[in-house]
Amino acid sequence: MMHEQPQKNTSRLAPIDFQTLKAQVSLLDVLGLLKWRVVKERGSELRGPCPVHGSSSPTSTIFAANPEKNAWKCHKCEAGGNQLDLAAHYFSLPKEQSVRVAVALCQELGREIPRLY
Repeated sequence: MMHEQPQKNTSRLAPIDFQTLKAQVSLLDVLGLLKWRVVKERGSELRGPCPVHGSSSPTSTIFAANPEKNAWKCHKCEAGGNQLDLAAHYFSLPKEQSVRVAVALCQELGREIPRLY
């Protein structure tokens, strides 16, 4: 009796190319989704209320964003990271679910999901 070889699942999508995604989607793109407003600007640093913990004052400058580095930090709630970390907050997903965050982000921005192959 011959056993059939299991066929490879060719319908699986290629893994996400996170390096390309980070190059194509900026911190400013994610801040735009959050409708975040700059209160203060100094060099490449932008300051304003924290969209993570929800600053009570619209003139708060506790949240710092550096679009050149695609990095952010709240000096009150201590949250911080890159644009994908902030997108995880926007979509209420754990940062560890980076694939779900990436897919949701690309869908929300109307962009193609970059794949490794």
